[in-house]
Amino acid sequence: MKLRVNMRVLKGMAIGLSVLMLLMAAALLLRNLDENQGQDIAPDVSSNAEGSSSSALEEAGDTRELTYYNGGWYARRNDLETVLLMGLDKYAETEESNYLNNEQSDFLMLLVINKETGACTPIQLNRDTMTKIQILGVRGDVAGTFTGQLALAHTYGSGERDSCLNTAEAVSNLLYGVDIDHYISITMDGVAILNDLVGGVEVEVMDDFSSIDSTLVQGETVTLMGNHALTYVRTRGGLEDSSNLRRMERQRQYLIALQKKLTEKADSDAWFATNAILQVSDYLTSDCTAEKLSKIADLLSKSDVSEIRTIDGEAKVGQEYMEFYPDEDALQALVMNVFYEKVKK
Repeated sequence: MKLRVNMRVLKGMAIGLSVLMLLMAAALLLRNLDENQGQDIAPDVSSNAEGSSSSALEEAGDTRELTYYNGGWYARRNDLETVLLMGLDKYAETEESNYLNNEQSDFLMLLVINKETGACTPIQLNRDTMTKIQILGVRGDVAGTFTGQLALAHTYGSGERDSCLNTAEAVSNLLYGVDIDHYISITMDGVAILNDLVGGVEVEVMDDFSSIDSTLVQGETVTLMGNHALTYVRTRGGLEDSSNLRRMERQRQYLIALQKKLTEKADSDAWFATNAILQVSDYLTSDCTAEKLSKIADLLSKSDVSEIRTIDGEAKVGQEYMEFYPDEDALQALVMNVFYEKVKK
């Protein structure tokens, strides 16, 4: 559903604050990624699989199926709730129709929340990751599949609920069929509005933008405003390093700085959160009700957040665009560690 603000539903600022907290939580989670970028994931299980099979779990009252991995039996955890966060970009060259739109999901992060312990494991996904994607027909039905960049999944559908669901399905396919319970998307236009609401965001320019924007001088500290901010977080073509991995670094740098300004504004102005959510509500899409968003935001605000997980792999130049191929052993180890638990057969 498209999030529309109705003050009778929001009941003042409570729900608006909760949604904004969720956006801020997503930015806050990125703090750890810079510290852990480039470090190897250290899962509880080995990344070397020894074959797999499944059977019914022979424990009283537990009907979960088993997967054999690395010398032991594992069952899918049933105490998890997942939320897919998407930052959407627009590409004018993509023709719009009732089953195609011009919004690609450039930023993707899956929050895996343990409902019993409150622990949260964030997984950041590379938008160039090659995976199976559903093709939606003119009536929204599945007309086939193809292998392509994960970001393209959102371009099928109207750009709202159906496109988000298609992206969630692609993420599930990538992660061997794990459940994606909820989604929240925000367009880059919404990020620009938040940027200006906090009075701009200060960053030290990481790359040489001289051929694109002469005001973004590498090494200098600038305050980004409006479209200026979008240029910084969106651009990759024309730069010395045009890979998405480098752009992801700039996005993390920017979001951390934005989160700091959001926190300062919310602390100093009791009405800032309400005003902010009123401003960005038209740019948000989610399957969650306002009450559900409030519960998720409250849970995240109290969560014990682990280090952000990423998927190792190799970036290659495809026929037209960059393509990222995950390391299958590392991907399997991550999925088994986060979504499964070892059991006695």
